[in-house]
Amino acid sequence: MIGRWIFIRDARLSRTTKIVLGLLALVALVAMFPLRVALGAANGEGSLSAREVAGTVWSGQVGNLQAGSLPLGNLDVGLRPLPLLTGTAEFALNRPAMPGQPQFHAYARGGEGWAALRDTNGELPLSGAMSPLPVRALSFADFAVELRGGRCVAASGTLGIAIPALGPTLPAETFMSGPARCEGDALFVPMKGPSGTETLAFRLEPDGKWRADLVLTGLPVEVSAPLLDMGFTGRPEGIGLSANGSL
Repeated sequence: MIGRWIFIRDARLSRTTKIVLGLLALVALVAMFPLRVALGAANGEGSLSAREVAGTVWSGQVGNLQAGSLPLGNLDVGLRPLPLLTGTAEFALNRPAMPGQPQFHAYARGGEGWAALRDTNGELPLSGAMSPLPVRALSFADFAVELRGGRCVAASGTLGIAIPALGPTLPAETFMSGPARCEGDALFVPMKGPSGTETLAFRLEPDGKWRADLVLTGLPVEVSAPLLDMGFTGRPEGIGLSANGSL
């Protein structure tokens, strides 16, 4: 009886039906593929870390995502279907603006020895990641960069930083920004403030080490003296503060 039931069941399924059912099972498996597994496969050099990852590869959430020493925070992450047609895995990273949470959006892709960001817009709070420079946040406007073997091969758009008020002498937040470009093998961004007296040169080398030099010019003595007590040093063109680190 059991053998006869199996025979009848199989007889009712044509070859086409079996193929369709197999494809449906494959589609269901792909649709439910965990984001945690996909990010793990993309994290070949171990530079990514996160407190938690939830959801599918197409629509998931990542808590406290960190790229090296750069804090990305909580993001919605999803794999984009169209780039897969060219064999490229590209993820959309998104954080909507909310009270106490700045908006951020970017497309990220990469492979063995290369990585790229494009259409990067918004702000990333840094929480002292560029100490001793008192940088509150990084900002992006149509920023894009491609790195191969750590070397900058293409860069465009604008990168900026926000420096909070430095006590009574500089009571307002200062925002500086500039155009991103490749200079040799390094990513280089020369930034200027709104008055033109504030400049910051940011450089990211192929080995992942970065350096930032902040210079303030034209400050009266009553303003520069307290800043010198805070760690700024004298420069031919004014006073400055430098920081370096590694991603």
